[in-house]
Amino acid sequence: MKLNKENYLTACINFLKEKIKGINDIMNETQTSANSDTKSSAGDKHETSRAMAHLENERLGGQLEVLNLQLEKIYSINPESTNTKITFGSIVECTNFTFFISSGLGKLKLVNNSLFYAIAIESPISKQLVTKKIGDEILVGKNSQTIIKIL
Repeated sequence: MKLNKENYLTACINFLKEKIKGINDIMNETQTSANSDTKSSAGDKHETSRAMAHLENERLGGQLEVLNLQLEKIYSINPESTNTKITFGSIVECTNFTFFISSGLGKLKLVNNSLFYAIAIESPISKQLVTKKIGDEILVGKNSQTIIKIL
């Protein structure tokens, strides 16, 4: 199977949608739990529980906002585009690593189980890559990597 940019985009979108669903599930569970708590004779347990649930949902809401922004960024990449220069949306195959310059999602798996790294354009590795072309080398940690292919 020949991999293309669509495969990388799909992997990123699926990853983000799973994370978003997980946070939404936790938020619903937290709210349901807070709503089902009853007042105890010991005092304001109900109010404290609701306040804690509210704080937790605010924290989760912040995470949800970040994930939605990352998803928006991924959706802005044109799967039909090809790049000769490394830029946002480029897939860069190196000696031992493949980087998808998109959003800082980390190590992800493609449909053929090969791994790649979704990295933000602002990341140190991206900053090295954008000035390079096929055949050039970059440093990843202490290891030198040769750029083999740009998609």
